[in-house]
Amino acid sequence: MNRGWYWRLGTVLFVIVAAFVVLWPSIPKLSTPWVRAHIPFRLNEGLDIRGGARLSYDVQIGQAIADRRARSMEDFRGQLASDFGIHRGEGRLTPDEITRLAERVTVTAGSTNRDFVARFRNAADVARVSDRMITDRGLRRISSSGSTITLGLDPREVTSLEDSAVQQAIQTISNRIDELAVKETSITARGETIVVEVPGQDQAYFQQIRDIIRRTARLEFKILDDESPALAAIIAGQAIPGAPEGAPAPTAHPLPAGITQETELAPVGPGRNAQSTYLRSTGPNARQQLQDYLDSIRTAIPEGRQILIGKSDRSDGAATTGETWRTYTVFSVAQVDGSMIDDARVSVDPQENRPFVSLNFNRRGGEVFARVTEENVKKRFAIVLDDRVNSAPQIQQRIGGGSARITLGGDSDYRIVLREANDLVVVLRAGALPAPLSEGKQDYVGPTLGSDTIRHARNAMLVGIALVLTFMAIYYGYAGWIANGAVLINLALQLATMVLFGATITLPGLAGLALTVGMSVDNNVLINERIREELREGKSLRAAVDAGYAHAFSAIFDGHVTTLISGVVLLQYGTGPVKGFAVTLLIGVIANLFTGVFATRVVFDWLVRGLKVKTLLGAK
Repeated sequence: MNRGWYWRLGTVLFVIVAAFVVLWPSIPKLSTPWVRAHIPFRLNEGLDIRGGARLSYDVQIGQAIADRRARSMEDFRGQLASDFGIHRGEGRLTPDEITRLAERVTVTAGSTNRDFVARFRNAADVARVSDRMITDRGLRRISSSGSTITLGLDPREVTSLEDSAVQQAIQTISNRIDELAVKETSITARGETIVVEVPGQDQAYFQQIRDIIRRTARLEFKILDDESPALAAIIAGQAIPGAPEGAPAPTAHPLPAGITQETELAPVGPGRNAQSTYLRSTGPNARQQLQDYLDSIRTAIPEGRQILIGKSDRSDGAATTGETWRTYTVFSVAQVDGSMIDDARVSVDPQENRPFVSLNFNRRGGEVFARVTEENVKKRFAIVLDDRVNSAPQIQQRIGGGSARITLGGDSDYRIVLREANDLVVVLRAGALPAPLSEGKQDYVGPTLGSDTIRHARNAMLVGIALVLTFMAIYYGYAGWIANGAVLINLALQLATMVLFGATITLPGLAGLALTVGMSVDNNVLINERIREELREGKSLRAAVDAGYAHAFSAIFDGHVTTLISGVVLLQYGTGPVKGFAVTLLIGVIANLFTGVFATRVVFDWLVRGLKVKTLLGAK
């Protein structure tokens, strides 16, 4: 045998051993605890086999674009404040700086989710908005008229955001699921839709995963503006002090039934308190009532302010159904946000025996948090999670050390509070979603259906393969047994490749395996029949083998290329089961060429050149 044959034999043996190693942990009777601990590969079974949940989510790209615009508006305000000498150019604007800036210019959202409008009190100040200032921030000038300029996100920025939002959402969801130690989960995307497949049967567990996935987890710390008369003025239809010139005439916004206007004495600085106005609602739809009302007055809220909703611990003492919610008026610019968090963990208050979430800021976050708390001593600041006020504690003194805590209120059950704290830690560690998710179709596959379908599919595949192997062994003799060995190696290679790349075995995938077995046999039929023809022409066995492989290869290759093209089309445009079938088909095509042409030729050459056998095919 020549040296080339030994290289080809070594390649075949290496591939077989590698396939066995990859599949080893997934073979129950052969794997051991040591094997499962040291070889990370596992055969993943799809939901139609094991049962589980298939959850789909649509990424709200429009909201991601609006968030990008909000950050651009904040950056734009910061630059103008620096140009006006109001801001020192480091860190975010303080509440006082925001108020002073509003006396020179107001920056408000535009008519779409990607533009905003700057209105200057002095038309000469428009010249401060240079072309470089615009382009450096990924913006473009839409229009300019008098003291007003309209800017928008550059189309290239929008396109980049649209392309990256889904991938970022997939990565964030993957990180959150990894925090829960959920294994064998499949996360795929098609357009703006993300599909998450989770094996198992626990409905309560599926619900927990759903709640964790769909949380945006945008954490912000915002200073309360307890001295603002805006809310009371909006309700009464009075002019808001400090409103820009040319603002629309105020219109009264009476409160609907179920919402009450109340006041509280709130700290606004060392030795100072003020009467702060807020809204409160109690009942089954309290939160939605407040949200609907706030949506109706959103355009009347002054620049640089927000009115947010949070759960209230106070009730009237009367027997009521539902929860109590209230509003908080805050400065819209977040002084600290979730991007400044380095770690989050669950701790327990030893005095109250109540879980809470402990936060550790990164270096920048710790410095900013210390500065903000020092500048706002004896004021309240809101801890805002997903636009909902979690709590609004009073800052007693400068908080250094780079840490803070979030208390979970509203429920007295220790286990419920602990679960909420753990879920919050998961999403904070994994990071916020780049855009909110809206739930799509939710499918659940039960264990009975899964076990029945897999048993029938497995039996059908095994019977089909057994019949094919029996026919080959009888009809082609030694060559048939060689073909059968190639089929078994082919199956092992396909399964090992799927395991190696994390693919999931589904019922359509099993159908793909059965189909590729037929294709593998077809390769050997073509080769064997071609060898027979060469033998009939009087050639020696060695020459017949050489000619058989040479002449059959073109037909085999052409057939596999057409199948490969079909598989690529199915993979690109198919969804769900079709895509699972396509993955198996593509892997099978490549495995067929290796086993049916390359591996069997190594064995044939050994027989006719090394052992010098006189016959390979059954008599015919």
